[in-house]
Amino acid sequence: MNNIIIKILLIYFSLIFSLASKSEIEITAATMEWNKEDNIAIAIGEAKAIQGNNILYANKIIVFFNKKEDIESISKLDASGNVKFIKEDQIATGDNAIYYVENENILMKGNVTLQREDSVMLGDELSIDLKTSSSKLTSKKNEKVRVKYNSKKIE
Repeated sequence: MNNIIIKILLIYFSLIFSLASKSEIEITAATMEWNKEDNIAIAIGEAKAIQGNNILYANKIIVFFNKKEDIESISKLDASGNVKFIKEDQIATGDNAIYYVENENILMKGNVTLQREDSVMLGDELSIDLKTSSSKLTSKKNEKVRVKYNSKKIE
């Protein structure tokens, strides 16, 4: 009986710890500015936001805070200039990106490139759903999305 209780407690605390570390976002940059009135912080110069295995790089990241009662949380990150987003085996680059933290969605725009394993996809707008690990790449009306696959021989 004691073993079962200990195992349940271990699973419970593991789950709580993984959820807590997933929601925590660490932001670094050469300089950081705060505007308490507008509930924003601006990270400028080699800005980087890390949340678990997800990393967002940009020249500038604007952090938007959402204050509910006494709890302040990050609602979105607005990244601009040389944007790069890395999640496990995929790397997305573009001109600008907005990460909607609560919905776990990223919208990247402008000269978008998405690399996964041995494939490269090019377009103008990329939407990534981090919950389902799905993505959608679109291009301008008169242009097409381009994809390059590198086939591997299975032995």
